[in-house]
Amino acid sequence: MSKNFFVIIILALLSSCISRLEKHGYMFDLSDHEKLQEGVTSKERVLKIMGSPTLVSELGDDETWIYYSENIEHFLFFKPNTEEREVLILSFNDGGVIYDLRKINLNDENKNLNFATNYTKIDDHEAHLFKSFVGNVGQIKPQ
Repeated sequence: MSKNFFVIIILALLSSCISRLEKHGYMFDLSDHEKLQEGVTSKERVLKIMGSPTLVSELGDDETWIYYSENIEHFLFFKPNTEEREVLILSFNDGGVIYDLRKINLNDENKNLNFATNYTKIDDHEAHLFKSFVGNVGQIKPQ
């Protein structure tokens, strides 16, 4: 009887370590983000409803607020799997009112996101054998 009891206890302890779910970012299910409307809702109202954004972007003349959330499942030592991801993008006009509201989830990401093709290329600095041996000479100082 005691042998079976220890086996059950060990299995219960191991099962708690096998899989875990991590939640990152904003929790959409606890907010009233459905109340936001284009052309109506102001920045102040968004702050009252949603709180501070995850990211604020001020590219060009527009100000864009981004709320981001994702759930990642880890199973043992395997590569983590993203179970759910939601992104809410709010763009404001000069008057501080939403003029563009987009909600993107994990299924829509590949269809709705446009990546910039003009970027600054940075030369790859490969570490050579000689540099790896003498690169740190003089970098370490006695204390």
